[in-house]
Amino acid sequence: MVDLLSPFLIKAYVAVLLMAATSIIGSISVLRGIAYMPAEAAHAALGGAALGILLAHVANLTLDPYMVAAIFASITTLSAGYIGRKGGPEAIAAALAGALTLGVSIYAFVRYILPAKLRVVLDGYLVGDILLLGDFDIVALSILTVACMTIFAMFYNEIVYVCFDPEGAEAMGVNVLFYDFVIFFLIGLAGSIVTKTVGTLIVYALVIAPAITAKELSRSVNGMLTLTAAITLVAGYSGLLLSIVFNIPSSGSIAIFASAIYVGTMLAKRLTLKR
Repeated sequence: MVDLLSPFLIKAYVAVLLMAATSIIGSISVLRGIAYMPAEAAHAALGGAALGILLAHVANLTLDPYMVAAIFASITTLSAGYIGRKGGPEAIAAALAGALTLGVSIYAFVRYILPAKLRVVLDGYLVGDILLLGDFDIVALSILTVACMTIFAMFYNEIVYVCFDPEGAEAMGVNVLFYDFVIFFLIGLAGSIVTKTVGTLIVYALVIAPAITAKELSRSVNGMLTLTAAITLVAGYSGLLLSIVFNIPSSGSIAIFASAIYVGTMLAKRLTLKR
């Protein structure tokens, strides 16, 4: 029988809490009309992790590739936001598509030239396992999550204002460019955090699906943010339980629950509207 208070499970519980906190940034990306950006940031983080592993290998350095992944993802979202901001969401999407291509290309190239044992480490960023996080991973993720949520809390009112009415905010003297950059930076951090916990391929299910579901069920911004975190918690802990009981991959199980909640909500809403 599995000990539910074993060290590796306790670290997984903490990781789910961290994901729930950062999932709030997914709600902000949905409100700003750039729901796809966290997924693009995750792909950028994948390329950053590849660069970190390659640098540590070539220069024989003791370097955590995740730190490089987080920095690379944040810089990429900031750059894409700057390039595409004047053209609106479509221009940002085009810039992020280029960033995604760059990140995936770096991953593919670096993976090809790395030794086999390091390819395994790199592939862990593609499809991660929340049950394999180490002590240092939890510390690093906690620090970045606290930093992310602190910045968000500091500029909460301005960020929400910019998300709903950027033209009106600019007319009122709000520095929309600055707060857009804050949003892009936070999305980059959030994408890298989820990449480390469950992998790049699962980011959309864990960051965007809860946010969209919460938007459909909420009537206020605060309600949406709270519900987004709650859905992520339910999906995270339910997925962990499923993986323990049936001995299946944890990341996939968590994504299945998040996706099921989203699909179930959409179907229920459609049926309600038809009636």
